[in-house]
Amino acid sequence: MQYSSLESEYLVSLIRAAVTKEPVAKVPQGMDWQKLFELSKKQQVYSIIAAVIDFSVLPKEQAAELSVYVQNELVRLISVKNEFELLEKELCKRQIKFMPLKGSVIRNYYPKQKMRQMSDMDILYDYEKRDELFHLMKSRGFRLTASCENSDDFFKEPFYTFEWHRQLFFEEKAFCPHFDLWANAAQDNENPYKYHVEPCEHFVYTICHMYKHYATNGCGIRFICDIYVLMNYAEKINMSKALSMLDDIGIGDFARDAISLSNAVFHATQVTDNQQKMLDFLLSSGVYGNLVVDYSKKLSEYSGSKAKYIIRRLFPSRNKMYADYRQLEKRPYLLPFYYVMRLFTKVKYNFSSAKEELKEIRRIK
Repeated sequence: MQYSSLESEYLVSLIRAAVTKEPVAKVPQGMDWQKLFELSKKQQVYSIIAAVIDFSVLPKEQAAELSVYVQNELVRLISVKNEFELLEKELCKRQIKFMPLKGSVIRNYYPKQKMRQMSDMDILYDYEKRDELFHLMKSRGFRLTASCENSDDFFKEPFYTFEWHRQLFFEEKAFCPHFDLWANAAQDNENPYKYHVEPCEHFVYTICHMYKHYATNGCGIRFICDIYVLMNYAEKINMSKALSMLDDIGIGDFARDAISLSNAVFHATQVTDNQQKMLDFLLSSGVYGNLVVDYSKKLSEYSGSKAKYIIRRLFPSRNKMYADYRQLEKRPYLLPFYYVMRLFTKVKYNFSSAKEELKEIRRIK
């Protein structure tokens, strides 16, 4: 495999050593530790390399930074786990079905749970109980920060972020595969309202989630780590069934490239030209890609008209508004009021991110 820099090559070797438990490669001469750390943060694999890197070879500044990070991340991991356990009990009392997804499941298969960084907890839940879920989260001190196309996002200081998914993908998006994780999920032995995703279907969902980001604004190498971990350390996955499902969805070739790249990265073998292009793209992106790329693609949908783009961002489609505000299903005449309410909410809680988005949109030519 070819790498764009010494730091990206060594980063991959550290990830490989951590996940496969093989010896850590010798530090190459000329290593720029600051550049390596910035790349690992961008890719959200900082926790993975922290598990295997030799602190004694680091400059004092980077060693101190990494040490503080490891301690803080451990506190965050324990705190979020405790918060979720309390929420699980309340969900059971209120008879709300739920199913942990993504990182909260995948991290259990890494050699150490703390290796899999998570910015939030992703949970699929029974949409019919949405109002009760909102009451529960507010009673626990959370505030709603966003109602996206398919999820409701809640935050509580200092670092608790929970994304409650109403559905996996949104109908209005170009990529919207249809499969029901509830159908084959296993009910928990202790909590009758908690469900565990079927391993093969979760693997397919992980590939779909990767493709959704890859095809829009890009994604990072952590997806390749997750794929390898699921294939090698999770419950045995029926790969022929998984690939058949992915073929039906229409991303079978992409899935095969991602799977073979994952094996090549962790077995240090040769890759094809297509896989090399994928690797280069992953290492040049952040964990969820590049927002400027995403904005550029969205602008192209409006023939490059920034005015049309901004108007649509301020006033989303009727379908999106109905997805975000369930009350509109029974009271559609309140749509104008909810447009106004949405603007005030965004200004109150998301002003800085909206300002940054507008700044990037102005830069795009």
